Amino acid sequence: MSRQIVANSDSPREAAELWGHPRQLWMLLGVTVGFNFAFYGFRAYLAPYIAQTFYAGLGPASAQRQADLLTSGLLALMYATPIVGGYVADKFLGQVRSLVLSLWLGIPSLLLMALPSLFGFEMGTALFALSAGLSIPLTVLIGSNYDKSDPRREGGYTLFYLAINLGAFLAPFVCADFVGHRFGYRWGFIAAAAAMACAAGMLQLRARKLQAALPRGDASRGPMATIWVMAAIAALLYPLALLLSMPQVLSAVMYVLMGLLVLYFIVSSVRRRDRLQTRRYIALLLLFSALVLFWALSFQGVTSLNFFARDYVSAPFDYTLFQSANPLFILIFAPLLAMLWPWLGRRGKDPSTTRKFGIGLLLVALSYGLTAAAIRYATPSGGRVAWGVLAGCYLLQTLGELALSPIGYSLVGLLAAPQETSLAMGGWFFGYALAYQLAGAIATLTTAAPGGAEAGIAAYAHVYGVLCAVGMGASLVYLLAAPYLKKLMHGVH
Repeated sequence: MSRQIVANSDSPREAAELWGHPRQLWMLLGVTVGFNFAFYGFRAYLAPYIAQTFYAGLGPASAQRQADLLTSGLLALMYATPIVGGYVADKFLGQVRSLVLSLWLGIPSLLLMALPSLFGFEMGTALFALSAGLSIPLTVLIGSNYDKSDPRREGGYTLFYLAINLGAFLAPFVCADFVGHRFGYRWGFIAAAAAMACAAGMLQLRARKLQAALPRGDASRGPMATIWVMAAIAALLYPLALLLSMPQVLSAVMYVLMGLLVLYFIVSSVRRRDRLQTRRYIALLLLFSALVLFWALSFQGVTSLNFFARDYVSAPFDYTLFQSANPLFILIFAPLLAMLWPWLGRRGKDPSTTRKFGIGLLLVALSYGLTAAAIRYATPSGGRVAWGVLAGCYLLQTLGELALSPIGYSLVGLLAAPQETSLAMGGWFFGYALAYQLAGAIATLTTAAPGGAEAGIAAYAHVYGVLCAVGMGASLVYLLAAPYLKKLMHGVH
């Protein structure tokens, strides 16, 4: 073990080091693994669990539709609440206390989700979404371990990305397969809660030292701020649970909020009378549309592809383990692509940012083309698809994600007006919420074959064929339009 103590330092961030990075970083990485283990642990079986536990009496197709909508609603809320959670952390709780509260609230939320009643489950999911919103400072705290000029900063965020995917990779093996498959999926929530408790305890023990390491401390409005935030969460809990029980209303609310945000940026651009910035916002909106479409297709892994794996894929392991495919491929291929782009850049062949969006859409489209083709041409009537087909589908989606996703946040900071960067980043993050909503609507299409017949494997072939065509069409548009988008970005690459 390599350990170094830096003494007589003027910066509070220069403290004990471990393996070449600040010691606090490794604690935060442990918290990251625990938090993501809890989330991806129950996400691995969430939609099938909801269908079987709460809607089985409706029949298979209706149960699957309801489960797809409730699952996408919960995950959409999880990606919407960080916009408010970041504000609460900045103005009321401070970064450290916000994250501590988030983790402790995650435990009862998971225990509520384990209850056999639909109302208790919806209350648990609402609390989990609210608590997840307060976890947004975790990303900030990773960077707080380094000065802005520290060359190790990028490496710290790379480790953070790997920690997320390590937790996501391990969780289905424990929560879904080892616990859920053997003892009942309700117990998978208990296993997830145990992981969340480990993360919360780890952070609680080091909270004071972490707080002292922040550049200006971690200012907050005192102990009463926590009480007020808890009261606000309690007041929002039932309305959010009620909203989750009405997925069509939740979807409408999401789209209205996004529309208002887009309208704000349009009005802001008109008032500013800055043609260059207006063009950059047009470019950002077009890339945002590509982001939403990509993730709406990719998030089928949580909904329709999960049901498809359960019902129509032949594998020597539990279907929930397919949920480990994406994080496993990320752990394998992220370092390779991180070396590939600079290698291409040195030879003048690195694709532009806009072309990478087109490449991402092309790869996710091909993933559904592969699946649809396997169903139609390589599967006997009434048979099951070989598990390698679904693994190949997830591989193509992961490569598409690695081409498109890492550059998105950087683009927002470069294309948005300086005084609106935080709001633009929140809007970009909100795009994932919209993608989950759209993914849920798409997933419901697989529950009925063309012509209104009862769902079967042919319905998946039809829907995935359409997704392939839509994705390839959108990919072609972005690949051809890349030079024009580049002009709209005015020097931003």
